[in-house]
Formats: sequence, C-alpha cells, structure tokens
Amino acid sequence: MANNKKRINLNGLITCVFIVAFLLISGCVESGEGATTNELTVGISSDVNNWYLSQFPAGDGRFVWSQIYETLIRLDTDLNIEPGLAESWETPDGGKTWIFHLRDDVYFHDGTPLNADAVVFSYSNESYVKKVGALKALDHVEAVNDSTVKFVMRKSMSLPFYLTHVAWPVMSPNCVDEAGSFISPIGTGPFKFENQVNAQEIVLVRNDNYWDEKSTIDSVVFKVIPEATTRVMALETKEIDMAIKLPEYDVSRLEEEDDIEVYRTLTTFTDFLQFNCNNGAFEDKEVRKAVAYTIDSEELVDTVLEGIGTAANGRAFSPVMMYSDPDLDLYEPDIDRAKQILAEGGWSDSDNDGILDKDGEPLTVKLVVGKGVWASRHTAMAEAIQGSLQEIGMNVDIQVLESAAITSLEKEGNFDILLRTGYFVWGPYPRHFLVHQSAYPFSHYNNSGYDTLSNAADSTVDTDKQQELYYQLQEMVLEELPAFYMVHEEKIVAANSYVKGYEITAEDPWLNLDGVYIEKEQ
Repeated sequence: MANNKKRINLNGLITCVFIVAFLLISGCVESGEGATTNELTVGISSDVNNWYLSQFPAGDGRFVWSQIYETLIRLDTDLNIEPGLAESWETPDGGKTWIFHLRDDVYFHDGTPLNADAVVFSYSNESYVKKVGALKALDHVEAVNDSTVKFVMRKSMSLPFYLTHVAWPVMSPNCVDEAGSFISPIGTGPFKFENQVNAQEIVLVRNDNYWDEKSTIDSVVFKVIPEATTRVMALETKEIDMAIKLPEYDVSRLEEEDDIEVYRTLTTFTDFLQFNCNNGAFEDKEVRKAVAYTIDSEELVDTVLEGIGTAANGRAFSPVMMYSDPDLDLYEPDIDRAKQILAEGGWSDSDNDGILDKDGEPLTVKLVVGKGVWASRHTAMAEAIQGSLQEIGMNVDIQVLESAAITSLEKEGNFDILLRTGYFVWGPYPRHFLVHQSAYPFSHYNNSGYDTLSNAADSTVDTDKQQELYYQLQEMVLEELPAFYMVHEEKIVAANSYVKGYEITAEDPWLNLDGVYIEKEQ
C-alpha cells in the first residue's frame, strides 16, 4: 500500500511538472515557424530624462516616447501623412484655423477616453511646443465638443506637418496631480510604461486596449548603452535583440554576418556647416564660397562615413523631403577656384607659413563639434574638413564641446563654424530653414530677403506655391551660404535575424515596431 502511494505521488509529481512546463512555455512562445518569444530588447544610447509635455527628452528618449505617446497626425514609413488620434481635419480659412476630429475608440492607458480636453491640456502654455516657440504662431487651442478640437493660429501655416512630431504628443491630464505635479506617463500608444531604472533600462508592456492593431510583443525593454561599440557587442552576443544609432564603420562587417540584419534608409537629416556670418572671416560670403568649393562631400561619404549616406554638395533638403529640388546647380570640389576666390578677396600667404592672412590677421577659424552619440562621426568629419581647408591656406581649430558650452558660444557669437545635423526637421516638411532666419537667436545670419521668403513659404497651404517658394529658398541657400550642407544622413538599425517584421522608417523620432515579433529556436 505504501509503495502504491509513492507511485501515485510520483506520477502526480511528473504530471505537475509537465503542466507547469507547458504553462511556462505557452506563456513565452507561440506556435509557428520555430518558436516565438514575446519580449524585445532594444539598445539605445541615452535614457529618458523627462516624461512630461513641458520638455522633450534629449537623445534617444524620443524612441521610447513614440511607443507610449501618440500624435494627432502621423507618418507612414514613406513619410506620407496619415490619420493618428485625429481621424480627419480641415482648415476653413486657408490655414489660419484648423479643425481636428478625434477618433471615438481611443483610450488612455489609465482607461479614460481620449477627448478634446486632453488635446487642449497637451498644447497648454506649459507645453514644450509653446515654450520653445516651434509653434509660436499658435494662439490657442479650444474644445469645440468632446470629439472636436480647434487650433487657432496667428498666421496661416501648414499645421498638420508640425503635429506629426512626437515632441508634442497628446497626454492624459491624469499624468499630473491636482497640484499640477507630474505623476507618471499616460499616453494612448501601443505600449504602456512599466518601470525605469535610471541610466540602465526602461520597461514597457503591451497596451491590450490599443485602438489600432495590437502588438504581438508582450514587452519592450530599452537598454541604455551609451557607447556605440558596446551596443554593437551587445547585439552580437544577443544581450539585446536590436540596436539603433550604430557607427558607420561597423555596418559593412555586420552586413556580412549571417545572423544579423542591417536596415538602412536615407533620412530627413543632413549634416551641415553653419557659418557665423555676422563676425570674423565668414562675414564675407566669398570666404564661405571658398569653403563650399573645397569640401568634397562625395569623399566624406566614401571615406569618413564608409559609404553610409548621400553627398549633399550644398543641397539643404534631403531627397526624401518635400520640395527637395532635384535640379539644383550644386557645388563640385574645385580647389583652384577656391584659392582664386580667396586671392581676389585679398587673402595671401605673406609670411610663407602656409596660412593665408589679410590685414595682418591669419585665416584661422574655430570649428565646433558637439559631444554625445554622434561625436565620433562628427569629429572624424571635422578632421577631414580640417585637412581639406588646409589645402587652401585656412587653419582650422577643432573644438569638441558639451552642448551647454556650445549654447554659450552661440549666445556670445564666439564661433566661426558649427557642425550640425538634423536641426529643426519635422518629418518630410522642410522646417529647418528656421535656423537661418534672423529672428532665430542662434542664426548669426541676417538677410531680410531670406526672412521674407522663408516666412512666406511657411505661411501658405497652397502646395504649388509652397514648392515654388521652397525651390527659391534652396537656390538662395546655395548662393548666400548661411550654411554648407554636406551629407544627407542614412539611418542604421541592426537586429538579430530572429527579429522579424521590422520595417525601417526615414523619420528619426519613430521606432516603428508594428508587426515586429521574435522567432527563436528554443
């Protein structure tokens, strides 16, 4: 009898083990080709330093925001505008007033419905979009009824393009307490906030009440790995499933690895040299032109960037952007012409030291490069530019500085050239001309004709008229050279081959995880 009891208990134990094992497996995998786990781990370069509408997070925080928060209007992977939280919109007066009709099937992560009051809250005077002046023309937002909201502008403008940017999404008013203090991120997106360990990771879980197609992934873990080389190593050792912002020098090697997929696409961002046109040598347009004729954009792409990107040769708008003129007369490297321009301007090497001078002042300029995730890329570009400009007798002093130090130099006007990228880009809409307007505090370029043209381009909703104006604007940038645009950036995302269904998008703030799943052999 005792032996029978032991046998029964043993059989019961074995049965329980099989049941537990089955439950564990079924909770982690689904049937299909191979086995599918339901957690995606993504390597990013920086943490989310802010979750509230008063400030857009620095660095890669935007990739996390775009999983939690959504915008009234969004972009598909080809940068076409499509409905987001607003299912339709119209302007009754040529862009001065915009009416948005909200979806009626959307709920915030706390279970409260999306309504017009939430949109009004998200575009209050405390919002980042109002404080930084990106929508300075926005007078006010009002709720017409629960599902209709009106944006009243101080001038006509193509507002829908601006509202695609995740920097100003729609948040629940319940993300703050009665005193107005922030509590937690509450959006409408496909994933909900679960946990954050500062400087280490952010954990999001699937929103099972999502209004659109629900994710097949149960959770996404964003691992904060500041160093690009470390992110690559983590990808190769499968510590992470996917990595963004990878260095150009790793791309060709990763593309040869059988178990890694590399995704590449041309983006809306362009690397450019911004000149201080108000002081120093670059106050003279001809000196700026000498730089444009010296820098070889093709060589920068082929050598420094290892073939990643497309040479801009002065073109301000990436080819994937709206109104990018395909027929511009771009700059081609011509060292002899650059030298001739400088000689005609009175620059000569009077003391035979290899550096040109004029009126006793040497042609020595400061090129400022920012630290951060793109420092290695931009420092290498700066060094190549330094070498090229030396050929025409220009001495370049490279300064690699923190963003706060660069801001200080900008305010003081104490710089000659800034190496920039992706400045004021709103999806396909060419908004980054703003940086060259004289009203912009860090412009360091004053041209009333440029101001008039750029304001006119942004103040019409007539697409034919906009194209005409933006074409003129691009020609003016090439002629006046407030900046020399060098390289249209290519975005790189890499993932282990068991990550399926990913489709890369040219719009930087988005990490499109629609349809992504993981298929691993157990």
